[in-house]
Amino acid sequence: MLLIEADGKKLLAEHGIAVPDGTLVTDATIGDLPDGPWIVKAQVPVGGRGKAGGVIRCESPQDVAAALHRMLGQRLKGHQVEACLIEQAAAGEERYLAVAVDAASYGLRVIYSAQGGVDIEQSASAQSRPCPPRPASVAEVLVELGAKPNIVATGRVLAEMLLDRELALAEINPLFVSTTGCVAGDAKLVVDLDSLPRQPRIAALIQSRPNVYADANRKLHEGFDYVELDPEGEIGLITTGAGLSMMLIDELATRGLKPLNFCDIRTGQMRGSPARLMRVLEWMTARPTLRAVLVNVFAGITDLAEFGNLLATGIEQSPQLRVPVVARLVGRGAAEARRILAERQPGMLVTEDLEAALRALPAGRT
Repeated sequence: MLLIEADGKKLLAEHGIAVPDGTLVTDATIGDLPDGPWIVKAQVPVGGRGKAGGVIRCESPQDVAAALHRMLGQRLKGHQVEACLIEQAAAGEERYLAVAVDAASYGLRVIYSAQGGVDIEQSASAQSRPCPPRPASVAEVLVELGAKPNIVATGRVLAEMLLDRELALAEINPLFVSTTGCVAGDAKLVVDLDSLPRQPRIAALIQSRPNVYADANRKLHEGFDYVELDPEGEIGLITTGAGLSMMLIDELATRGLKPLNFCDIRTGQMRGSPARLMRVLEWMTARPTLRAVLVNVFAGITDLAEFGNLLATGIEQSPQLRVPVVARLVGRGAAEARRILAERQPGMLVTEDLEAALRALPAGRT
């Protein structure tokens, strides 16, 4: 999960990496500002904000106010802009610097470029090398790549932070380099949500912004994964298993259907209660574009007869649910689950055939 820039920069600053003076605002009221010019940045947990109009350079306080009016309350790349970061524009030569977990080598990957900024993806200057998971090794790689001593020192600290905070990625782009040192012009920190029980500082940041980090807060408080993919999605998914869920999302997309969410509901943790199913249905039905719910459970240890009872109860106790539910149930107790749901939810399609389940969904809107 990507932290918004303001939270990423808090962590950078806590680890000793310099960041520009800035203020996080939630309305267009401008208080005291550092000397200009300024950069106004929409705070949404997604990359590519610059090209999407979410980063604006301002030469006057009037420009800052206009930028805030333009961005606050709007949607940017699928996210509501609830806050903007107003920063003093940094100066210096732009570089790109990142450290990431490299699963293939059981270590880290260092990425460095003498060119930074929004077009780095199209640049051929970026160099990438794996190394052991040690800050000293990251520093050695940066020396080999020709980075100056102050950049090497910044890279070492970035690696220390990534390892200490159990991050998947720590990226600074641009990294402003001048005779006075290095300043992080941006911060892209990707958090491993499974590490949150060991990372109270990051957990606190996430819990302080329930609207910005809605999916992560769901995982923290509910104990399973529910990620909203498209707030205008039409097909809600109640599924188990990350791989099977992603496969199902791909199947829907190829048929022109718009999945609302990813879900790994973890049926083994329900403990005889429909509460988890009811929470998922509550989140789905909050979206007016919802047209159907597809349940896809491929059970091993799970008794589908028990799950069928819980699903029927969850539907019965969710009066806000007014769209059809289609269930594909495969595994132990599937026949009994079909009998239970036929009795308690007459008219609901329950099948072991994925193709039949997909055909029963409403056709995608054109």
